Amino acid sequence: MLRKLFVFISVAAAFAASGCVKETYDMDTLSKKAHLSPTFAISAVRGDISLSDLIEPNDTVFFDENDLLKIVFREDSVIDFRMEDYYDLNDMVSFDQTYPIGDLSIEPFMGTMNFTLDEISQQLSPAERALFVALNGTTNNLPPLPPTNIGTKTYAAFSTFEYANFTEGSIDILVNNNLPATLSGATIKLYNASDNTRIGGDGIITPIVAGSTGTTSIDLAGQTVRQSIKAEIILDGSPGTSTPVLINLNDNIEITIAGRDMRVTSGRVILPIQTIISLDNRDTVDFDPGEDIKIDLIKMNTGNISYTIVSGAPVTSHVDLKLPTAKQGNDTITTSITVGPNATLPGTISVDNSVFNLGAVASQPYNLLPVEYSIELSSTGSMVTFNSTDEIAINLELLDPDFDYVKGYFGQQTETLDNDTIDLDIKEILDRISGEFLISSPSITLNYKNSFALPVEINLQATGYKMEDSVNLDLEPFILGYPAAPAQRDFTGTFPINKTNSKLPELVSMPPEKIRFSGSAIMNPDNPNTMDNYIFGDSRFIGDLEIEVPAEFRMALTFTDTTENFLQMEDTDDSPVNPEDFEFLRIKIEAENGFPLGVSLSLVLHDSASKKDLCVIDALNILKPAPVNAEGRVTEPTMCNTDIDITRDFWKSINIADKIIFKFTLITTDDGAGAGSEDVKIYSDYKINFKAALALKPDIKFDLK
Repeated sequence: MLRKLFVFISVAAAFAASGCVKETYDMDTLSKKAHLSPTFAISAVRGDISLSDLIEPNDTVFFDENDLLKIVFREDSVIDFRMEDYYDLNDMVSFDQTYPIGDLSIEPFMGTMNFTLDEISQQLSPAERALFVALNGTTNNLPPLPPTNIGTKTYAAFSTFEYANFTEGSIDILVNNNLPATLSGATIKLYNASDNTRIGGDGIITPIVAGSTGTTSIDLAGQTVRQSIKAEIILDGSPGTSTPVLINLNDNIEITIAGRDMRVTSGRVILPIQTIISLDNRDTVDFDPGEDIKIDLIKMNTGNISYTIVSGAPVTSHVDLKLPTAKQGNDTITTSITVGPNATLPGTISVDNSVFNLGAVASQPYNLLPVEYSIELSSTGSMVTFNSTDEIAINLELLDPDFDYVKGYFGQQTETLDNDTIDLDIKEILDRISGEFLISSPSITLNYKNSFALPVEINLQATGYKMEDSVNLDLEPFILGYPAAPAQRDFTGTFPINKTNSKLPELVSMPPEKIRFSGSAIMNPDNPNTMDNYIFGDSRFIGDLEIEVPAEFRMALTFTDTTENFLQMEDTDDSPVNPEDFEFLRIKIEAENGFPLGVSLSLVLHDSASKKDLCVIDALNILKPAPVNAEGRVTEPTMCNTDIDITRDFWKSINIADKIIFKFTLITTDDGAGAGSEDVKIYSDYKINFKAALALKPDIKFDLK
């Protein structure tokens, strides 16, 4: 390739000789050996290059409204979080309560028996008995009666129970004195007829005048009563009468027993319709949205409360449920459920278009939904065996709710970004670069749409490392914007990271071999007790990332690279033109540089064996940077004149050197503080006008004949 260059130069010189060589010489002054060393100049190329010719704007590279060159990278939806990514509000209802039916009331019962004067007299001595028999049907003074146990009688079996264990209640005993004389009193003892066990204590009757009624009561608490009861009657006697009365042996005393205010803890009974009174009829449904989350208000679009009623009682149960702080419009949510004896009944309660107030319980004004209930039981006229420990279980769940919004406090949760180090794998490149470089105004912009109505503080840490040097991003923690709920449901915002709030230019321009990241995000950073957080059912945080690098920078960089010597030539003995035939070859460059960027080049022939630089060609200031104003814009182009000399020593060293070292130096405009110390900007109207010429000086030796 290089041989062809020399051939080209020789041919060009031949054509140009007539116009460049002096035509008149004094031949007498010439020796027999001639040495011709003319200088030739050949115009090589000229051109006009503008930045707009080099760059075709597109989505990544474009010129802004001021024609400033910018490089922009955009990535949509780099962050996309939905409510379910943070919170599981679908399974937060916990209500599973079991209620014992407790002591129940039974229907009153009543039984009546009587003892005639004839039956009473039969318990007297034969003489006393004979006297009463003799006076039967006559009008005389009634003889006195001595204290007498007149015997035992059994009441007719009661139909409302077979047996019952009582926790409270009484048996009232009424004694009607239908005799014509006063009774001095009586003692009544009650027994279960089946096993002769006593029922309560003695019933004591005080004196009862003729035609009147005496009463007493027996406490049933702790007593077991069976359906057949017998009564033992002990009379305190009678003084008889002092005036004649009609004596009739069919006259009697009537003894009535009646149960009242009775509650039983177990037994086999017929239970009338009744509400369980052992319960307080108030409870709370617990909402468990997660650790440290407090909810005081939920607005529901659609949903159902699933219930399961499990009856372990042998009765029909009617369960009334009321959620006093849950409203559908102006109506309180209520339902009534009937479940059969020892049965399980599932069902649902619609909560469409409802609002749940979970903050109405003063002792804990969050996560609690009051529930009022009543349980009504009835054996529906049938005899049932029950126990007060029989239970009614109520289970409630909130199924697949579609929330409009949830209000409360969603915790001061902290998410930590694990320390991570990214190796940019550019150490080899950085080893070949020296100098200073600064991208002046890079920016990273997070464009986001947020419908989580709560503050989140982001603390992002990043440190770039280059050998022993490091640069911190120094970005202060920041809070993302969020909607002012409930009136506002979405917030659209941006957050920039740039030179005004961080050391992004220094970090990017380092440039780092490695970047170490860490960080955290904390919810409700300033007020852990607020209750004004809102999350909507369709809450979402979606963020697009835009990285913008305006062509605004400063630099004084040298790039060094070493390659194999590709200029080494083969044997040149047969060549019509050898490098030794030229004293020098010079490339002359004239340029009008409209860019604020200067370029210099050094080419070094290097011998690895001796570790020496054999020859250096310096092309300094091929382009000098144009001056700029305070805004970094070029004010006028700079004229540049550069000569690149390729000398005979260079050609001699080509075949010795095995390496070529290239050193490129790029320097932006000098503001007086040193090369590359001023920020410059690249605009679309920047251009370079240039022309290049080839100057060569052959050294031709020949013999004269």
